[in-house]
Amino acid sequence: MKILVALDTKEYSKNILKDVARLAKNTWADLVFLGIQGKKSKKPDSELVNTLFKYQQDVFNYFGPEDLPYKSFETRTLEPAGKGIWSASSKGMKSFTIRIGSSNIAKQIVAAATDTACDLIVMGCSGKLGCEWEGEMSVPLRVAEDAPCSVLVIKEPRSPKQIVSILDQSKISQDSLELINQLVTLHEAGLKIVGLKDSKGSKGDEEKKIVELLKYYNDREISAWVKLLDSTALKDYVATSSREAIVALWMGKKSLIKKLFSQSLVDKLLENTRSSVLILR
Repeated sequence: MKILVALDTKEYSKNILKDVARLAKNTWADLVFLGIQGKKSKKPDSELVNTLFKYQQDVFNYFGPEDLPYKSFETRTLEPAGKGIWSASSKGMKSFTIRIGSSNIAKQIVAAATDTACDLIVMGCSGKLGCEWEGEMSVPLRVAEDAPCSVLVIKEPRSPKQIVSILDQSKISQDSLELINQLVTLHEAGLKIVGLKDSKGSKGDEEKKIVELLKYYNDREISAWVKLLDSTALKDYVATSSREAIVALWMGKKSLIKKLFSQSLVDKLLENTRSSVLILR
């Protein structure tokens, strides 16, 4: 797995490092730390560079000396890697990359995830004025709309008791199932799988998918509570669940959930929930 972590110098970025370290440790992931500086420049912002290297050391501190799969950087020098892009990488058992881009935040995050072929984007956001990132609203939503992979938005450092995974009849990728598995394991949380149906779905197909999901998680010794939910009840169910649980929404291009959830509703979920939101691909 390769994880891209979008970071700035704010407290909400610092607060996600523990979850990032635990996820990286559990999945043995390659890591890319991406910082965005607001203005175009001929060189990377020194404060942002120093902050990213400090974050890197903070993540290393969550590993024991014998467990650390990453190699320390010899210098804090980032080299040009494209127009308005600077980066440096260390090659241990797993790779660790620090990258800085300039200008449009959401576009830089999506471009970096595409360039580095990441499997997951992790980012925090401020809860004071909705879901703010570097003074801009709706950045996580714009990232999730265009990202080539799943996006985990961590709102507050907390330990949820449940992961609520809402899946529809779209094709569910193995990576998506594994991400839910990881969240359940990391938080020692219960798992609720909500199968979504509409008037066109046949009962046989829905039950077959439920059986397949139960087998998948039972094979991994994860107990899951499963139910089928009518599509008309989805919005209210998500609003209620998001108060205490991490909500995982399947938002593929052909997803029924994507059709039912407008951008404004997803944005409202990101703004109002206290918990994290996982938007799956």
